[in-house]
Amino acid sequence: MQRNRLKPLAYLALSALLLTGCSRLTPQQDTKQEEELRQETKTYTVKENPSYFAPANPTKYIAATYDALSASLSRDEADQAKAAATYFLADFFTLSNKEEEGDVGGMDMIPSASADAFREYAKYYYYHVLPVIRSKQGPGALPEVTNVELTSQKQEEVTYMDQTYPGYSWTVALTYADSPDSSEFKTSAKCTIIRMDDVHYVDQADVTGAREAGEPASVWRVVAVTDQ
Repeated sequence: MQRNRLKPLAYLALSALLLTGCSRLTPQQDTKQEEELRQETKTYTVKENPSYFAPANPTKYIAATYDALSASLSRDEADQAKAAATYFLADFFTLSNKEEEGDVGGMDMIPSASADAFREYAKYYYYHVLPVIRSKQGPGALPEVTNVELTSQKQEEVTYMDQTYPGYSWTVALTYADSPDSSEFKTSAKCTIIRMDDVHYVDQADVTGAREAGEPASVWRVVAVTDQ
């Protein structure tokens, strides 16, 4: 089994995962298109599980990946790990179902000890493009992941915050819905996930939320998404 040592929070190297086309966006606001998109918006429900919070306002594909994660909980660890990574990647890289920069997807799949810092990092390096694209090109231009393919699976021991955990890594291929800038979206990466005892992520700024961190349980957590 291979050993992989990761530095705490230098871990999700999102600076390499930016939308490279955001600086070249041109104003293409189309109110008719926005109205059509609002009318076509559908609500997808998911089968919730006790291990991972359900996604907010999921797209069809995010809902499918979360349901697959729920179904995987009765299978072996390799299946669970792959389902957890797939769900995280789908929710994190999809912006079309998010309203603002702080709506970072997949937060319950990040180790709770690093979640708040990761959220701020993600807002600065990736989610900051959300209002820019929405205002200049309309919501139809926002990235929407339609498929996540994980290949070249490796089982390995991963060191995170000076402790070693069992984990897996994959080569990632991301596919997006058609968009004016879809050719600029991040389509490849490497993802690493570990099995650890952890609690749910709860946004401390959300004083009206009903979610609770709960007791520590054995769950999968994403600790690295980097260039290959």
